[in-house]
Amino acid sequence: MTADAQSARDDLAFLKSLLGEDEYSGTRSFGEAYFAAGLIYGGQMILHALQAAGFLPGSGVYALLIGIGPTILFIPVMAWIIWRNRSKRPAGVVGRSIGAVFGTIGIANLFLIVVIGSVAWREQSVSTWLIYPCCVFVLQGTAWLFSFMMRKHGWHLAVALGWFATAVAMAVCVAASPLFILFAGIGLWFCMALPGWIVLRNAKGSA
Repeated sequence: MTADAQSARDDLAFLKSLLGEDEYSGTRSFGEAYFAAGLIYGGQMILHALQAAGFLPGSGVYALLIGIGPTILFIPVMAWIIWRNRSKRPAGVVGRSIGAVFGTIGIANLFLIVVIGSVAWREQSVSTWLIYPCCVFVLQGTAWLFSFMMRKHGWHLAVALGWFATAVAMAVCVAASPLFILFAGIGLWFCMALPGWIVLRNAKGSA
């Protein structure tokens, strides 16, 4: 009986080592990157929406800053995040699986650019190209839906539904440029920046 009990304890310890006791271990970099990307590019979309609506100039220095400024800002921020968290990885099978899904979706986005972009270029259709960001939002929602199924956190489901709803709203407004861009900006703030901040806060709390 003693040997059986020890074997059971060893098996339990092994399972805990696989799954990871702290689900937020190694997620700090994800939270930082998600928050930064959502905040910076969401702000850019809001400014583009104001341009499309005629509230901000569509050319000149201000337009140039709105167009390239966020990327110039994001690149060093992302480089700092990667360097700062270079030795940290998600803990457990679940954490690594969720990370793999988000990484895979990032690669899939590159092929979406080729597929949708080539058709848009051949048809000379801006509306066709605008399907791409809608698809990106759907893929992000899919990743969060997978995370919800694995973690069972209700707010993960809320984020997934937010991505899906924003994608649909953008598709409906694809012919109305200001609204399309505005929905994109709002989606990036509430479905990317806000969840990123929550993940980052939880990661700090578990440290």
